[in-house]
Amino acid sequence: MTACVMSRTYIDIGQWWPKGEDGKLLSVYAVHKTIEGTENEVSRHTLTRARDGKLEKADISNLRALSRICSSWTGKTIKIDDLVREE
Repeated sequence: MTACVMSRTYIDIGQWWPKGEDGKLLSVYAVHKTIEGTENEVSRHTLTRARDGKLEKADISNLRALSRICSSWTGKTIKIDDLVREE
């Protein structure tokens, strides 16, 4: 008998999520306001799912935007591959 194990692949940006002056994570609403109207704009739903490591489906343009957003938060180049998690 052959067993097939399906892995879960998802996007997780939680490790780069910005914190406020009080040291607490910024809200999705606050983050969305900073990207609204820019080339990196994604929906609040996409931000929430990606922050929580639960984004399993996304457009390529959203993945590129998320990598640019994380890069701007860290001051380092974050590639799409860096966002992908597999379990």
